[in-house]
Amino acid sequence: MRCGTGAVSRRLIISALTLAVLAGDAAAATALPPSFSAGLAGPVLTYLHLLGLLGLGLWLDMQGKGSPGIGAALALVAGLLFGVLTRSGIHIPYAAYALEGSLVLFGGLLAFTVSLPRVLGLVLAAIAGALHGIALSQWEGASSSQWLFWPGLVAGCLLALSAGVGLSATLYQFGGALASRLAGAAIALVGILLLLNVM
Repeated sequence: MRCGTGAVSRRLIISALTLAVLAGDAAAATALPPSFSAGLAGPVLTYLHLLGLLGLGLWLDMQGKGSPGIGAALALVAGLLFGVLTRSGIHIPYAAYALEGSLVLFGGLLAFTVSLPRVLGLVLAAIAGALHGIALSQWEGASSSQWLFWPGLVAGCLLALSAGVGLSATLYQFGGALASRLAGAAIALVGILLLLNVM
């Protein structure tokens, strides 16, 4: 999506701040309550979720038309809802395969610069968010205390999604659409390798 100079500058600043938070001193995380830290770490430290949420953010930004904000909100709400349902004992079969497949889907959509109708794009964002929520609720670092785990999880997912939206502007500065397409191809390749049990 092409942006004006002011919008690109704002996105570059947001990207830099987000990456600074992600790359901050790991010792600072110990000041947070353990359950919040566990929720925050899941989406940021596991490459499946980090790449998946980055890819979703990149693709939502490519979609434009208000999709980044609304799509990210839908993904977060769906992730929280399905994460809580999973923790409550409701299991959806093949969710792990669908999550790995979502990397192939969004990576492929990015690589081939495919825009979908807005409603379909938002539905796909919600489904991807739900799949991340299901997997993250079962993450081995998850604390038994849920009250601070869930806000930490939402914060971690929001960081990764926001980084993806901001990364879109950064990649555009370096190589235009080609850089985003290459990033999408890399994400799709990781998804294929995960589905083949190579990674």
